[in-house]
Amino acid sequence: MDNYLHLIFRTASDSVLDDAFDWLCERRKNYPHNSDIWHFRMNWQYIKPELKMRLVTGEYSFEPLSEIRRVDDIINLWSSQDALVLKALSIVLYDHLNPVLSDRCFHLKDRGGVKAALRETCKNIENGVHVMKSDIKSYYASMDHQILYDLAYEYIPDPYVMRLLWQYMNRNICFGGQYKEVKRGISLGCPLSPLMGALYLKPLDDLMEKTGLFYARFMDDWIVIAPTRWKLRKAVRTVNGVLNQLKVEQHPDKTFIGRSEHGVNFLGYFIKPEHLTVSQGTLANAAKRIARLYEQGADENRIGQYISRFADWLFGSLDDGCLSILFFFCVPTPSSPDDWYRYQPGNYCHCVC
Repeated sequence: MDNYLHLIFRTASDSVLDDAFDWLCERRKNYPHNSDIWHFRMNWQYIKPELKMRLVTGEYSFEPLSEIRRVDDIINLWSSQDALVLKALSIVLYDHLNPVLSDRCFHLKDRGGVKAALRETCKNIENGVHVMKSDIKSYYASMDHQILYDLAYEYIPDPYVMRLLWQYMNRNICFGGQYKEVKRGISLGCPLSPLMGALYLKPLDDLMEKTGLFYARFMDDWIVIAPTRWKLRKAVRTVNGVLNQLKVEQHPDKTFIGRSEHGVNFLGYFIKPEHLTVSQGTLANAAKRIARLYEQGADENRIGQYISRFADWLFGSLDDGCLSILFFFCVPTPSSPDDWYRYQPGNYCHCVC
């Protein structure tokens, strides 16, 4: 085995491909009868040897994505075989890139997720400190392909893997026999995209680590806490410089710079030094979801299950220090879907847990 091809050989190994196949079967178990997943599953034992050969020889190429238009959204779907290869790449590249990615990037596997980022933030936010919270406008859609490729090339020595990554970025989409080439942005819902999302902002992670300030990031949402105003201003200049180099921009409606006493929305919660509450946007989204369930004819049991899952997410994995000051917002039961659409996040009662 050539040393510089070790990543593609790992991707084509039986163990990785079998893990990717199990993941694919689980993800697409409820797909319609005419989906390609059923032919792929039935013939996997014949497809697998040929797939391995095409991967290790560098001959594998991704097919155009299928565009599926629904009433309320548009989905770009990878073929089953391409989805499996992308999952296999994500398994191998996570192990390869994890040591070089910042431990302040919490959305990656085994980093603790949203709740770990919240716990860290709650421990570091105090009265009198200065805070910057922001995220990137249309993050996945705004990534520059050449910049992402150059970042990946710095850490991934395998030319066959890099060829696949370039195809993953510069993908084609087909709808009704018409094809369009995507020149900017990466694919939503792809198992490889969270890892690429972590890699793209690595320059920001590295520079913020050098400042010595508290910093936490979940995908494209980040928060910086500084003891003084001038240190925060310096951090803001650093952030703006990095984002300009990466050719992305901050979301103007989701950027906050100010004192901690004013509170800050971060990852679905509203954080102040003295307490942690649910953000109004989170409550509004939950109300809209319940309204849609009413419109779809869901019974009280199904709606109750959703509310129970929402509450589990709300309180789950927060330590005792957070739970003792977490507020749960109680909304009166509506009599119709319109009651949920008229719901205003400011009109609530609350109780301390």
